[in-house]
Amino acid sequence: MSESPQSPRTAVVLLHDEEAGPGQLGPALRRSGFTLDVRTGAPTPEDTEADLVVVMGRALGLQDVQPSSVVDAQRQLLARRLESGRPSLGIGSGALVLAAAAGARVHPGEKGPVLGVHPVSLTTEGLSDPLFAGFEEFFDVLHWQGDTFEPVHNAVELASTARYPHQLFRMGHSYGVQCHPEVDGALLERWVRGSPKDAARVGLEPEELLKRETPRLARVQQHAMLLMERLAAFCARQVGAGGGERYLFTVEAIQRLAGRGVLLSPGIPRRTPIVRVGQTISLKRPDGSRVEGTVRGMASFGETGAAIPLLVLLNAPDAEVPPGSEALTSEPLTV
Repeated sequence: MSESPQSPRTAVVLLHDEEAGPGQLGPALRRSGFTLDVRTGAPTPEDTEADLVVVMGRALGLQDVQPSSVVDAQRQLLARRLESGRPSLGIGSGALVLAAAAGARVHPGEKGPVLGVHPVSLTTEGLSDPLFAGFEEFFDVLHWQGDTFEPVHNAVELASTARYPHQLFRMGHSYGVQCHPEVDGALLERWVRGSPKDAARVGLEPEELLKRETPRLARVQQHAMLLMERLAAFCARQVGAGGGERYLFTVEAIQRLAGRGVLLSPGIPRRTPIVRVGQTISLKRPDGSRVEGTVRGMASFGETGAAIPLLVLLNAPDAEVPPGSEALTSEPLTV
């Protein structure tokens, strides 16, 4: 399926509603060399041959998202792509569609709706999948779930929760992600305000839900964005998309050292470092401007958290690196 390692590729992103949006997956796909064709509604016949198809959506039940004819057309599309070995992603409601495309029965969850940030547990296969290199066995992610599905034939189960065991799975060149790592704070607010009935189903008013979940979501963004980056990079490798950039982390704090040195936190996953000393990184500031630097080390200082701060020498000694800057690299990640 690859013509040239630097050829642009198109990712068709099918939404169940405009409010769902691609979220953090959109920038990750663009960095990995994809151009995006984002739309709602039924797929077209041409989507069968697309470089990548992503089906996304948030709903507490598939019956809440679109007419059954649209969902069935998406299911048939993903079934054809699974048969041909073309890569697809199913995220949120899209994971249900992908599971159905593989022949699994989708049904309302017997344990009720789940809406908020909760832990998932990696399976033995998940712990060995490069997608989760550096992740702990348990990590938190946003859930917006009411339906579930039976085990998917020939799929590798990667993560589960106590209430709903099928959260992430892999089939060949395709992944299904029932939870919502693509969601940031702004997207969560749109979802909650646009779906007050969903909040009511978990016994909360929209404002109560936002007050409870917004700070929780902020604390899990590093791993969520890294997961989006790796999913995008995986798909890019399947179709020969151009290199682009890779997301490392969002800077929360900076400590200036002697000379050009800065210590950037939270840094990279502790268990499996994803950059090496001497690697060039780019720090994209909130205003879009950039400052370049070189990795000179990793500094834990006795801390035992999930991430290791990164020691970087800036090319411009007096350059400011405000919180919210994104650390990016155009070099391959080391996982």
